[in-house]
This record gives sequence, C-alpha cells and structure tokens, in this order.
Amino acid sequence: MNKWKIAFFLLILALLVGVVWFVSLISSEPGGYGLAERAAATSGGELRVQTTKADFEALANKYIQEAVENQPIPLELTVDDQIALVSELTVFTLTIPVQMYFDPIVQEDGNIQLKQDKVDIGQLSIPPEQVLKLLRDSIDLPTWMVVSPGDESVFIDLGGLPIDGDFDIRAEKIDLENDEIILSVTVPTSN
Repeated sequence: MNKWKIAFFLLILALLVGVVWFVSLISSEPGGYGLAERAAATSGGELRVQTTKADFEALANKYIQEAVENQPIPLELTVDDQIALVSELTVFTLTIPVQMYFDPIVQEDGNIQLKQDKVDIGQLSIPPEQVLKLLRDSIDLPTWMVVSPGDESVFIDLGGLPIDGDFDIRAEKIDLENDEIILSVTVPTSN
C-alpha cells in the first residue's frame, strides 16, 4: 500500500476520533454537581438591601470576573427583562457569540435558580442543554455557580460567595420587570 494512502487513512481516523471525543465531551453528564445544603440562619442583625438591575449586574460581574479570571472563554452577566449569560465559543478560528437567557427564581433557601428560557448561538441551532454542558465543561466555574444541563438551569449559591466577613446573603425577591431586587444580609453579632 502506498505511504500516502496510509497517511490519508490515518488522518481520516484521527479526525473521526477527534469528532467522537468532542461529541462525547459535550454530551456527557458528570456527577457531583449539586448545591450543598444551606446552613441554618446565622444569628445576628439582618439588613434588607434593595438594589436595581444595573447595580446587581455590576456586583454579579465583579464576582464572576474574579472567579473566572485567566479562563480561555469570557463570561459576563447582563440584567434586563431577563438575566443573560454572554460568552463566546471559538471553533477552529471562528468566534461564535453565545447568549443564554434565564428567568430568575428565588429558592426557599435564599439561593437563586436561573431557569434557561432561550439561547442564541450565532446562526447555529444547538439544544440549550448542550450549550450548558459546553459552558460547564469549558470554564472552571466558581463553586457557588452550578450549571445543571439536565434541568437547563444555573444555580447561584449566595452563601458560597467569597465575601470578606461572615455575612449570610439570601435573595428575597427578584422582580426584573419593576427593577426591584431585594437581598437579605445577616451580619453576625459577637457574643
């Protein structure tokens, strides 16, 4: 057999292995992703903080940027009528903008669940679950941000935010339509 034929078939084999590996990577569901149980309320003084979408967006982006610095993929949160995670994917040499839109749901424990509503990936049609898997597997996300592709949601564990001091933060209300976001901050008292 000609050495060029062998090289050609090896190249085809390498490409097929690469495609199979990539598809299995974005479609696999590794375990171990879940929120830790929230500890009982900290005793201390409680403050209710009301903020706007713009302030919430700036604060969220501060923590996201600190957590994902030096990552190959940029990640930004925007808040308007919905919460959006904006990023980009680089496929070969092509950069594709990705926007994932979520509806925020305040959980009973004060954490926030972002339920995916829609996704825009350039002109591509990719299932939202696959995009969330790709996000989860491509970026080393902070422990307080848990991507759950099966539920098509992202959980924000406010108790896990790296905040100086021993504060306990809980969401009480997120009403984006009326630009009203209320957080409860418990400041521990010294005994």
